[in-house]
Amino acid sequence: MREDQIYTGFRDHALFCRESLVVESEARELLPMVLSPGQIRLREAIAKQREQGRPVRIIYLKARRIQATTGTAAEFFHTTAFNAGVRTVVLAHDASSAEKIFDIYKRFHTKYKPFAGAIKLPPSRVLADRISFSYGGDPESASIQVHTAGNIAFGRGFRITNLHFSEYPYYQDSRSTRAAAMSAVPKTADTAVIIEGTAKTLGDDFHKIWQEAVDGGGNGEFLPLFMGWWEHPTNRMEVADPRKFQDSLSAEEREIMGRFGLFLEQLMWRRYTIQSDCGGDPQIFKREHPATPEEAFTAASRNRFSVPHVQRMPVQRNPIMGELGIEETGVEKRIVFLPGETGPLRIYRMPEKGRVYACGADPSGGADANQGKGRPDPDWAVAQIGDRDTGEQCATLRLQCMPGEFGRQINRLCRYYNNSQVALERNGAGIGSLEALLNENYPAGLIYHRLEASDQDPGVRSDKIGWNTDEVSRQQLISLLDDAIRRSSIFVHDPTTIQELLWFVINPRGRAEAQQGCHDDCVLALALMVVVMARMSRPLPPAGTTPAPAVMRYGRSVESEGRGQRVRLR
Repeated sequence: MREDQIYTGFRDHALFCRESLVVESEARELLPMVLSPGQIRLREAIAKQREQGRPVRIIYLKARRIQATTGTAAEFFHTTAFNAGVRTVVLAHDASSAEKIFDIYKRFHTKYKPFAGAIKLPPSRVLADRISFSYGGDPESASIQVHTAGNIAFGRGFRITNLHFSEYPYYQDSRSTRAAAMSAVPKTADTAVIIEGTAKTLGDDFHKIWQEAVDGGGNGEFLPLFMGWWEHPTNRMEVADPRKFQDSLSAEEREIMGRFGLFLEQLMWRRYTIQSDCGGDPQIFKREHPATPEEAFTAASRNRFSVPHVQRMPVQRNPIMGELGIEETGVEKRIVFLPGETGPLRIYRMPEKGRVYACGADPSGGADANQGKGRPDPDWAVAQIGDRDTGEQCATLRLQCMPGEFGRQINRLCRYYNNSQVALERNGAGIGSLEALLNENYPAGLIYHRLEASDQDPGVRSDKIGWNTDEVSRQQLISLLDDAIRRSSIFVHDPTTIQELLWFVINPRGRAEAQQGCHDDCVLALALMVVVMARMSRPLPPAGTTPAPAVMRYGRSVESEGRGQRVRLR
């Protein structure tokens, strides 16, 4: 084999692992390292960021047994042992885990097989907590160190190239540990930081990093990575009597089978694991072996919405993303969708001619979800679009902006979706959004007006525009959404919305709200969308040549606007 072919093969990480590294199997056999599906996913994520010329920053939310720790160790061993000046640091949540992780690296070192019989390890030595490699006469030129998370002083004073936070959610002080360690990692393209772990609770630092990564749509600092238990090929057990086992499946097991396209052998493994490893508690199984990212972060408190109904929602993780812009052709202006890799608008179904849509919008008041502790995390301004006939969520607009700008964004969104009916919260920041929407000449007849009496004809508008939220109406809003979810009269595609539904809980004081450190903007916007569907009469089609009435702007007198009349839409 020619020298150039050897080095080309050496740069192929999967080939390098198979030819040169040895791992211990679950049967405690030493075998060549063949990348598992979870490790392949990690390799692809690293390659993606490398190709973009960005520092590698990955948060890996994982189920048990997908071998993410071993996969990360192989990645870092490959880059450290053969490059001068590379320093790799691994932080484990306790001493026992640190020892096990270091054993993986020692096995890679002691059992290393020269790649293609030609590429050998440089001079090196193994100490109690590190492996050092010598280049240019410097015995400490490159190194791999494994520590417990409590030791945060080790990294001060030298540059870290690769940093691995193992089981990050279980650190005693994860935020301080991360800040101290990452201060030694330059933001250059040759560095890599991987945070991996099994979800522990909502609102902790791991959860916030994950949510920021998801919100960034792949354009944030960290790239979110997940692999569910059902994607791992060894998570299955033989079924002695398939027909008898299939007849014994519960409604939940049948739903899971259809949702993920599972085989009976996978359900047998799930049932056995719940009984043997989780004490018969399915909630423990979902935390240790989640099927979806949303399931991994199941609220520890009482969920306000039905978790089974929410988890059955048909999630779409690759929506069309972008924003709405204005295209001018002469004197004519029209709203167009501008696709992009990221953007505040996520579309799950494009508007279709003749269909009627509902919009719910929750302006941002700028409240900090972290309640002034640590890094500010202000509320989002969110609008949800749904099909009035099917209840399908069609689009989500989610951005951080001033109320006036949000009103202008709602105008574009609603006009794009066939002049959809819309309900806006009018409290606080909502006033500014409503005013901006009306200043864009959006028909007031398409905006929700509060009923003056419980038996009022919904087709007759009052002069009370917008949804006014107080303690009573807030409970009504949440109850409307809960009823729609339980009746399956709406279904949601957006992962962020589903996540917010799952962390919307009943706190110890009996109030339904987002768990501390979390957002509920998507939930409230979705509830306002349901208000449109439940409480606004469908717009009437034009009758013959009867002209559409002129609708005056918000702020004029009731008499001059002629409110209280049913309006026909052009």
